[in-house]
This record gives sequence, structure tokens and C-alpha cells, in this order.
Amino acid sequence: MGTTAVILGGGYAGVMAANRLAGSGRPGLDVVLVTPEPRFVERIRLHEYTAGTCADATVDFDSILHPGVCRISGRAERILSGERTVHLTGGAEAGYDYLVYAVGSAAGTAPDGALRIEQLDGAAAARRELAALPAGARVAVVGGGLTAVETAAEAAGSYAHIRVSLHSAGPIVPRLGARTRRSVEKSLRRAGVEVHSGTPVRADEDMHASLGADVVLWCAGFGVPGLAAASGLPVDDDGRLRVDPGLRVRGQDRIYGAGDAAVIDEPLYDYLRMCCAAALPMGADAAGNILRALDGEAGVRHDSGFRGLCISLGRSDGAVQFLSADDSPTRFHLHGRTAAVQKEIICRMTLRWIRGEAKRSGAYTWPTGPQAGRATTAGPVPMTRS
Repeated sequence: MGTTAVILGGGYAGVMAANRLAGSGRPGLDVVLVTPEPRFVERIRLHEYTAGTCADATVDFDSILHPGVCRISGRAERILSGERTVHLTGGAEAGYDYLVYAVGSAAGTAPDGALRIEQLDGAAAARRELAALPAGARVAVVGGGLTAVETAAEAAGSYAHIRVSLHSAGPIVPRLGARTRRSVEKSLRRAGVEVHSGTPVRADEDMHASLGADVVLWCAGFGVPGLAAASGLPVDDDGRLRVDPGLRVRGQDRIYGAGDAAVIDEPLYDYLRMCCAAALPMGADAAGNILRALDGEAGVRHDSGFRGLCISLGRSDGAVQFLSADDSPTRFHLHGRTAAVQKEIICRMTLRWIRGEAKRSGAYTWPTGPQAGRATTAGPVPMTRS
């Protein structure tokens, strides 16, 4: 009798998990990817797409998925863990033996009149708005994270006839070292971006009037789908699925979580943030532990870390902050055209890593995290079969 592994979500974590499972060549293992998106969205390029410097931020799923993966177009509405079934939109169902919850992050709420660009439809709407602006129009970008900074720089570089401002309640990209942050702020101003850090923007005000802007791009944080909570699975205060260090839901030996919509509920992993660099290793490890469970072996603790943070500041400028494994900044950084090239290399390599996993399961590797030395003491996470 065969085994079915269902992956919910066609983003970085979900596709990586699907490829690792399908590429393993395990006899009798069927891999099903459920996603509402018709094409894979390169979310790390949505700021480019918004500003019109990238013609298309999507690629065909067929170009990155292992041919053995069965893709279902749909959105999960409820997970019935007791029945090992997922209810999909339109009344369809998908039964599973193992499930990977990788539904990713969603655009958070935004004030009336403001646009969000964290999803493709929002980025497309913002792209149309920016392209239609007349000379002298003003664009306000709200937020201090990577999405906000990169969008502001990209828009200013792409549309020299408009005025772009960046509004952040605190320092921009807080995880940067002080020297790197100063260099990023200089680059933004050199690109024509008015930087207003330490200036909170009230969401209950008229955004256009209070910011003096014709277009407001709201880039202040992510949300996550409510699927896990609606399904009675354990979630944190932000609605992210709680998993153990083996990426398995406690008390659910058949459900694993990976990517932005999952959080490892152990303090040692507090350094992991919602990003592509964390999603890919989590997806690979979730799949790896399913394969170990199929072999009757114990799963392993997730172990991933950071090495650098690449920031795009337009087509010919950028910054690279070198990081310790726990995401804290070191004193080393790159700036300028060299950093911009490095950022582009990383973006291109992301698809290569995914495609490489489709060709050979286990091909993708990643940097270890700060908890690596404690893994032996903590011991592996036991997995059971039933």
C-alpha cells in the first residue's frame, strides 16, 4: 500500500520539501503539492516587479518541480488531522499519510488607500499605480524592513520623475550593524529617497493626506493564513503553527511545518525569522524527517543559521551585512555595485538550489545554526510510525 505526502503551499519551503521527497525515489511514495498559485512566485523579486524593473516575478512550476510531484490547484480551508484529510476550496479533499504545512506568509492588514506588495496581486496593483504617476507625484513607503527599503530604492531608481519617501517607526533594517545602516541610508538619499526614521505612521489616519503622497505602499510586517488555527492545531500569538525542533507538530506524528507559517517553539530557535533563507532549510528538513519516519528512524533536530543579509538598493547599488549564525551582525559588510552583484547572485542561486533538489534529493545544503553544538546533548527528536 502506498504512502501519500501532501505539501500545502507552493512557496520556497513547500517546493523544496516536495522536491526532496519526490527526488528520493522512494517506492510507493506519492507527493502532492497543493497551491492556489498558477506559477511559482519569486517573492524576493516583488520589489523589482513593483517598480517595473522586473518584467515577471514568476516562473513555471514545471521548470522547478520534480516531475514526480502531482500539483493540485486549490487552497486548503481546513485540516482534519484525525481523518488525515485536507478540505480544499470548491469541496475537494486531499487525503494524506504525512502533511507538510508550508502555506507561507500573507500580506498583513493595511489602512484604507494603502497598497501592500508582499503578494503578487498587491505588487501588480502597485506596479500599475506607479507606472501611471505624472511627473512630481509623491510615493510614500511605510516600513523599516527589507521590503520597504528595497521597494523605496527600486522605485526611486526606476521613476526619476517622482518623489519617494520612506517612513519607519524605528531605525531601518534593525538587524544591521550601525556602519552598514549608515551606508544604506546614504545610498537611499543618494537615490533620491527622503528617509524619515523614528517617525511612526498612524494607521487610522488618512494616509495620503498625512504623508502628502499620491500613492502609499504599506510594507509594515507580514501576516500568516489562519488555516492552522481554524483547524485546531497549536499556534503562537501570530497564528504561526507551533512545531518541535524536528519540525513536527507536538502530538501529531504525521504533520510537519516549515517556512514563514511555522515556528519552532523552543527558545534556542528564536533567532529564526520569516525569510527565504530560513524557509528553504526548514522545507528540506521537514521532508528529510518524513523520509526517516518512513524508514523507522528517528528524526533530527533542525539546524540552520545565517551568514549574510543582502540588500538591493537599486540596479547598481546594494549592501551585504555579514552575520553570525544567530542573525546578529558582524563588523564586516560590503557596499555598492559589488554588493548589488552579490544580491543578484543569491536571487538566481535560490532557483538553482530548488532545481538542484529536483534533480537529486539531498543536493541542497545550508549553513548550520548557533544551536549546532547543542544538538548532540539535546538528542534527536523521536518519530513514530502508526
